[in-house]
Amino acid sequence: MFKRRVGELAKRPHIVPADATVTQAADLMVTADVSCLAAVTGARVLGFLTERELVRHLDVDLDPSTPIREILSRTGVGIAKDLGVDEAIKRMLERRERHLPVVDIGGSLVGLVTDKELVDALAVDFMVESVDCRAIMRADPICLGPGDSVRAALGQMRQKNAGCVLVTDAGKAAGIFTERDALRAIMGRPERLLDPLSAHMSGPVVCVPVDAMVYKVILYMRQKRVRRLAVTEADGRLAGLITQKDILLYARRMG
Repeated sequence: MFKRRVGELAKRPHIVPADATVTQAADLMVTADVSCLAAVTGARVLGFLTERELVRHLDVDLDPSTPIREILSRTGVGIAKDLGVDEAIKRMLERRERHLPVVDIGGSLVGLVTDKELVDALAVDFMVESVDCRAIMRADPICLGPGDSVRAALGQMRQKNAGCVLVTDAGKAAGIFTERDALRAIMGRPERLLDPLSAHMSGPVVCVPVDAMVYKVILYMRQKRVRRLAVTEADGRLAGLITQKDILLYARRMG
């Protein structure tokens, strides 16, 4: 596996006061196009708030005025900045997280490394291996119809710990409803939980053919600024879904 250190990949996290409301945090995530915020009091990082943690509560018990300090689920348990990418992938998969704090030898926060940065670092490895989409895609993604409710989608995403639902019509991908879509449309507007997915899904879905080489898919994800892609057969029918986690899982087996 191509040898890089996570310290080279880590990005400075977006900061939010721990007393900010979940609505304010969601607005910042959407505006800044990020999925994780560092919650601080003064100069001290109390923990991290992820998009998934917010979305898991959207249709259950989340008061829009709740301060984020009440739902922080992680403290800043970090990985060393000189850790190799292969070991970082292992830790990320073991922890079932998409974000890892990176710290220096004194334990001070250097930045965050996400699944996106780790996947980007793998393009050369996949070029050497000549792996195509069929080898790594998940053939059974969560699929709902355009008329199914937002509440139904959020329930499926929470139950299966997934970041999206594919909206399908006649066997083809008509749209996608992601955690970002949920934050943008539903936070503070619980009445929209009953809306059909067609009202809030994103589209058109970014797709790749089943025989596309994964190293090209990684570059395409970076170009399109997406974390997941629908995989299609030659006739346009949905074949599966590729997420950044799927790429990391395959890379772990390669290593």
